[in-house]
Parts: sequence; structure tokens; C-alpha cells
Amino acid sequence: MKEEDKTLVSEAEIEQVVSELTGWTYDAETKSLVRVWSFEKFVPTMAFIRQLTAVMDQENHHSDLVLDGRSKTLTVKVTTFSENAVTRADLEFAHVVDGLGG
Repeated sequence: MKEEDKTLVSEAEIEQVVSELTGWTYDAETKSLVRVWSFEKFVPTMAFIRQLTAVMDQENHHSDLVLDGRSKTLTVKVTTFSENAVTRADLEFAHVVDGLGG
């Protein structure tokens, strides 16, 4: 199992990384990276969730997922709960997930 890098990162570094990623934002209130995906149909949504959870296990980094059937959106919130902050592990995870598309 991969060990997480729980080194804290500055808001400036977070904003820099977020600017390089597709669709990610930083929520300072919840101290998390957030991305929302929109899907037209349920089956592709679930296929993407399966890909995403495989990455979560591979990276040993488990995020909050919110699936909204009404708006057909999937929201992912990434933070290191034990640190109550964004860490290098969160930034690395966002980079990997960014490569999934969706």
C-alpha cells in the first residue's frame, strides 16, 4: 500500500497546482480540493466512479464523493482528514484523478 505524503502545503502552492489542473478549485473553508463532473447518463457515471475508486485504493487516498442523481453530477472533495488540511498527498491525488478525464 502506498504511503501518503502528509506534508502540509501553502495556499499559494495549492492555487498554483489547481491552476494547472482541469476543473479543480480550492475551498478554503473546508480546506479541500474540489472538482465536479457532469454526466449525461447513469452508466458512464458509475463507470467513472469505478475508475476513481480504483485510483483511491491504488493511491491509498480516499476522498468524499457526492453523487447527485438529479443534476447528474459527481463531486469529489479531497483533503487529508488527519491533518485537517491539504497535503502533498492531496495534490498528487488530484493530478492522478485529473488524468482520468470523465
